[in-house]
Amino acid sequence: MKKMPGRLLGNRYKVLEKVGEGGMARVYRGMDTKLNRQVAVKILYEQFAGDADFLRRFKQEAKAAARLTHPNIVNIYDEGEEDNIHYIIMEYVEGYTLKDLVQRDGRLKPEESVQIVIQICDALAHAHSQNVIHRDIKPQNIIMTEDGRVKVTDFGIARATADTTITYGRSLLGSVYYSSPEQARGYSTDSKSDIYSLGVLFYEMLTGVVPFSGESPISVALKHLQDDVVPPRSLIPELPAFLEGVILKTMRKDRQLRYNNALELKEDLEGWLTGRDRDSYVLNHQNHHLKRSVLAGPPEEHVDNLGNGRTVMKKRNVSYKKIIGYGALVAVIFLTMFLGYRFFHDLLVVPEVPVPYLVGMSLEEAEKELLARDLSYNISEKLNDDNVPAGCIISQGIPAHRNVKKGKQIDLVLSLGPERVEVPYLVGKTELESRLKLSERGLNMESDYEHNNDVAPGYIIRQDPGKDFHLKKGDTVYVVVSEGKKPFPLRDFRGMPLEEATEWLHANGLVQRNVDGEFSDEFAEGKVISQFPAAGDPVQTGDPVDLTVSKGEESETPVKYIIDFYPQVAPGQLIKVYIEDEEGAKVVFEGEYEGDAIKTEGVGSGRIVLMEFRDQEFHVIDIKQFP
Repeated sequence: MKKMPGRLLGNRYKVLEKVGEGGMARVYRGMDTKLNRQVAVKILYEQFAGDADFLRRFKQEAKAAARLTHPNIVNIYDEGEEDNIHYIIMEYVEGYTLKDLVQRDGRLKPEESVQIVIQICDALAHAHSQNVIHRDIKPQNIIMTEDGRVKVTDFGIARATADTTITYGRSLLGSVYYSSPEQARGYSTDSKSDIYSLGVLFYEMLTGVVPFSGESPISVALKHLQDDVVPPRSLIPELPAFLEGVILKTMRKDRQLRYNNALELKEDLEGWLTGRDRDSYVLNHQNHHLKRSVLAGPPEEHVDNLGNGRTVMKKRNVSYKKIIGYGALVAVIFLTMFLGYRFFHDLLVVPEVPVPYLVGMSLEEAEKELLARDLSYNISEKLNDDNVPAGCIISQGIPAHRNVKKGKQIDLVLSLGPERVEVPYLVGKTELESRLKLSERGLNMESDYEHNNDVAPGYIIRQDPGKDFHLKKGDTVYVVVSEGKKPFPLRDFRGMPLEEATEWLHANGLVQRNVDGEFSDEFAEGKVISQFPAAGDPVQTGDPVDLTVSKGEESETPVKYIIDFYPQVAPGQLIKVYIEDEEGAKVVFEGEYEGDAIKTEGVGSGRIVLMEFRDQEFHVIDIKQFP
C-alpha cells in the first residue's frame, strides 16, 4: 500500500490520518478541499484493486448505496480511482462502534438495546425501500455518535464481496457470527436476511454473547443451519419475555416465519418501550430435576462366636511293636505324600513363555506366533485406524516380552483400516453448502470453475468421485463450479430511446436497475445519455445496468428558491448555506441566523446544504434537493 497520509485524491480529497481498517479496506480521516468538510476515505486493499470483476460489481453497489439519504445511514459521497488506488468518499462520523460499546459494558440494558435496534430498523426500512440489502449487519458496521444517534455503514458493499468469493472460491469474508442461514448456504438474500442478522445483534446486546460460536467459520455456519437458538432468558433470567420472543422471531431459520419487514419489527419494539406490549409474549420453560440415586450402605458385618474346646488325653501303655508299626505307617504316608506332590506339581505348575510382539502383524501372522508358544488370543475390539491396515493388530493386552504361563489368552485390538465415509451427491448444490456437507463428514473439497449456460453461478456442475463412493476421512472431493453464462460485451445505448434499451436488456437477461434523468443539449428527450457499466464492458445474465436518460434541453432561466430553516435552526446560531447546481458550488449565506427566510436561486438540478457551527467547525445538518 502506497503511503496515504498527505495524499490528494481526485484533486480534491486530502488524506489526513488512518482511523481503522476492516476486511475490505483501510479507513482514513480526510478533508474535502472543495466543500471544506471532513470526510471518511476508504482505500480498497490491493487484492481487490487487482480484481476487475470485483471492481465492476463494487462500483455498481457503491453507486446504488450512494442514493441512500437517511439520518441513520452513513452517506456515500463519491468513489473513484487514481494510480490503481480505488477509494470511496463517505460521511465522517465522530463516535465509536457498537462492538466497542458491547465489549466495554459486557451487555446493554434492555431499554438502551431497544432504542438502538429501533434506529437500525429505520435505516434498514429506508434501504430496503430502495431495493438495497445490507447483507453484513454486525456491530462493527454500527457507529454510535456521542449524542446517541446510530449510523449504519457499508450498505450494499457486502454483495460485491460475497459475489467475488463465490465466483473465485476465496475465503468467506465478513462475520459469519451474524450471517443468516440462507447466507451460510450460499442462497440468495433479501430484506429478511438483514432482519435475521439484526436479531443476532440484538441477542448479543442483551446477553453479551453471540448465539452461535465455534472454532472455525464453517462450524459457526453449520450451527446457523442446524442448531436451535439458546433462549436468551436461559442466560439472563431477568430479561423481559417479550424481548426474548422478538429475538426468537427474527432468528427463525425459515425466513417466511420472521418479521415481514423492518418497520413491523420497529412497531413491536416501540410498543414494548411505551409499555403497550410488555406482557404479549409468554414463554414456557420446563424445569428439569435430577434424581439422586440412593446407594445402599455397606453390608452388615457378620461376626461368628466360636466356642473353646478342651482335649483330655488319657495315659495308655504302648508296646515296642506298636511303635515300629506306627513308624512304618508314617514312612508309607510320607512317601505317598512326596510322590503325590511331585505328580501334582508337574500337573499344576505350568512353564512360562515370553509374549511375542504382535502390533502391525496380520491376524494370521499373530496367530502363528502365539500357537508356536502355546498361547491363544481373543479379539477384544475392532477399531478404525488411519495408520494400521485393515486386518492387522493395533495393540495387544499384555506387552511384548513379558513372561506368561503357557495357554494364556492374549487380548488383541484388530484394525478395520481407515474410517471411510460415503461421498454425498453435490451436483446442483451451492459451492458453500457442498463444502459444509463434506466438512461434516471429514472430507475436503477442491474447486475448479467454468462457464455454463444451464447452471446458475455458484452451483456445482459435476464432482469426482461421485455419490455412493467411499473415501477415508481427510480425502479430497473435486468439484466443478458454474460461473454462469459466459460474459458478453454490453451494447452502447447512447442515443437510443429508453424503451428500446429496456427491451434489449430484458432480451439478454440483464436487469435495468436505476434510470436517472439529466438535461442535455446533445440528446433529445427520452434518449439514453450514458450508461453503467460502459459500452463494451463484460456483463453476465442477471447483472444490473444503470441508465441516464435525457430530459431535453435545460432552461437557462435560473429558478429562485426561498429557504426557511426555522425552527430547525434557532435564531442567533452561526450557520453556513451553500448551493450546488449546474454552475458549481457557491455559498449563499454565512453568519448568525435571524429567523428569516433565505432567498437564493439555482440553475438546473442540484442541492442546498445547511451547515451548523459547533465544536470549532461547521457540520452538515440538512440537505435539500432541487428542483
